[in-house]
Amino acid sequence: MALFSKVRRSTLVATALVLLTGAAALTYTYRDTLDLTDLPRGEQVENLRAFATLYGYVRYFHPSDAAANTDWDAFAIHGVRQVRNAANRAELRAELEALFEPIAPTIQLYRTGNEPPTPADVLAPSDTAGLNLVAWQHQGIGFSQGNVPSKVRRLNDSLRTYRSIRLNRPPGRDRLFEAHAAPKEMTAKPLGRGLSVQLPLALYGEAGQTLHPANAPSPSALRASLSHVETPILKTTSSLRLAGVTIAWNVFQHFYPYFGAVDVDWDAVLTRTFRRALADDTSTTEFVQTLRRMVAQLEDGHGRVVHSGTSSTSGLPVRFGRIGDEIVVVDTAGHLDRTLCPDVGDVVVSIGGRPPEQQLQERKRYISGSPQWTEGRALQKLGRGDLGSPVSLTVRRGNAENTCKVTRSDRRIPWRQLRVDDRPNTVDTLRAGVRYVDLTRAVWPTLRQHIGELADADRVVFDLRGYPTGGALKLLPHLSGDTLRSARFQKPQFIYPDQEKIVGYDASGRWTLPPEKPQITGDVAFLTGPGAISYAESIMGIVGHYDLGTIVGQPTAGTNGNINPFELPGGYKVWWTGMRVRKHDGSQHHLVGIRPDIEAERTIEGVRNGRDEVLEKALEVLRSSGRAPSSERGATASNWFDRLTTQYDFLSGADVPRKHAGVCGRLWPASRPLRRFTNCDPRTRPVLGQCGGRRLHLLALPEKAGVAAVRQPPTATRHFARGAVPRGPAAHPGARRLPVAPP
Repeated sequence: MALFSKVRRSTLVATALVLLTGAAALTYTYRDTLDLTDLPRGEQVENLRAFATLYGYVRYFHPSDAAANTDWDAFAIHGVRQVRNAANRAELRAELEALFEPIAPTIQLYRTGNEPPTPADVLAPSDTAGLNLVAWQHQGIGFSQGNVPSKVRRLNDSLRTYRSIRLNRPPGRDRLFEAHAAPKEMTAKPLGRGLSVQLPLALYGEAGQTLHPANAPSPSALRASLSHVETPILKTTSSLRLAGVTIAWNVFQHFYPYFGAVDVDWDAVLTRTFRRALADDTSTTEFVQTLRRMVAQLEDGHGRVVHSGTSSTSGLPVRFGRIGDEIVVVDTAGHLDRTLCPDVGDVVVSIGGRPPEQQLQERKRYISGSPQWTEGRALQKLGRGDLGSPVSLTVRRGNAENTCKVTRSDRRIPWRQLRVDDRPNTVDTLRAGVRYVDLTRAVWPTLRQHIGELADADRVVFDLRGYPTGGALKLLPHLSGDTLRSARFQKPQFIYPDQEKIVGYDASGRWTLPPEKPQITGDVAFLTGPGAISYAESIMGIVGHYDLGTIVGQPTAGTNGNINPFELPGGYKVWWTGMRVRKHDGSQHHLVGIRPDIEAERTIEGVRNGRDEVLEKALEVLRSSGRAPSSERGATASNWFDRLTTQYDFLSGADVPRKHAGVCGRLWPASRPLRRFTNCDPRTRPVLGQCGGRRLHLLALPEKAGVAAVRQPPTATRHFARGAVPRGPAAHPGARRLPVAPP
């Protein structure tokens, strides 16, 4: 009996221990929902800021093997739980050291204002024989496959474009670029709440592991704790949200390439975002909005945040546009629902009883990009709400107002087919025989089928008011007799935190486009606007730099460069631009975009009458370009030159007759802005100056052409009266290019 009692007591004790252990584990796992926090929110935010700052330094720049092998998503969730309620500086320091020393034992925390402590001896071993130097190199920022959204992972784009490696891990690994942290190189950074960190940027390592102090704690206990961390997809917790803010903010802090072009206090953004994640967010949808507000501060047109668990919304069966100071209905699904009240051209007075301008500004807070891009995106989202829900829409036509009840459309109404402009067919012939091609719809097989007709046309309009197909890139070599190059795609190269001393840029991805036949020799206009983003701007940048046509419309979106999306714990997917793109001349493209040669806007009256006034402006420009109809070609050289000088207006110096002055080897219509110029009389002196300090070339054409053309490398050859003489030496077998030195 006594033995039985002892066994029973032992069993009860063991059971109690198991229950206590389980309770502790459950408390740890669900501590967010049990509301076990009581520290004032301001102090919590300061603790979280210190953790987040140190998290980025160690994850991306401390080269230890233990840090590289850490599950950083789980570490972020675990870490915010540990530091959030530290009562004072000493307690916060103890928590940070307990978290980071097992994986980065050579970092040193110290009180801000004091001298940094003496670095550990292992950073400078007396004998380095058999040791390898280990340090981070980032070309952009390379994410592991698990941190990249599955859609991008299948395409393998960002995994191929952006890379992060540690030198000599594995031993002998090729470098991404030459620069790297030197042995014993350190950086000291403030963390907040009176703490700073000293961090080595390079470590020595053997084949098995990087060197660390003999008394360094083992990472095994930390990894055991991380193995219990859960990352739910369909629900949210405060730790999950705070970890997401920590991870996302650090990606941009250390690797976003456009902080030089954006006016933002990114440090203050971290504080505001932590406050929102702590106080305002109780659902996945709310946290998505918090992340969107953070990304919006980057002014990155590629920037967006999505999550599969957010509630879907539906738009109205109308499309809105900005015309002057008014928000106007520019298209409706009236062809599918004849009972729709608003009509094209109606001015919007209110949506759901609220002014549309107020709602538009609210939408913009969650949209990243330039002013022209965010305006268009906000107009697309204006009036969205629950699927099938009704809303009142008050519109004005003339002096009369009308209030309609409109139902937010279901998926049977092809809302995406509603457009902000009424375009011709994909490939069309307009009045006066002008050929029209919509490059946002025309794929290359279609373009290839019509390329001969386009080459023979006197005038062509290419529409790029949106995102083009792959055919647009293949079209460009048919517009120039010279090799074309894209703008400068630059992947930044980092070895230091906080984007200090960026060591270089990899520009190896620049496009090179040799000329193709047949050549399109007629006068060309390109239509563009804020809907043209990224790849579209690469196309328009080439058009503008090489003068492949007159650009008509509005500025493009001002965002270019390959995206580099990543996924946060809980399934939040963040998209952003990972590389810098500069214009051909090295100037800023971000937020600026490609500016049109001639601005054109729509009017309310034009919208009501179904007119495309941007296209009409392009047709007007082509009519005034002086291109002779086919029946007039073959005139004598003297008549040709007389017609040339009467149809064009030229920039000149005070002492040069206006109509006899050339512009960098080109004659320009008076309506077009002049980018670069020099004075020259094409009948008497081939060259009187130079353009941008570059050497000019004289292209001597056969005498029957009646005129010579000055060419400035590397731009495409342009003859006087563009289009009146076929372009390029290939068009004139007797032509030869003669070098002419500037005077």
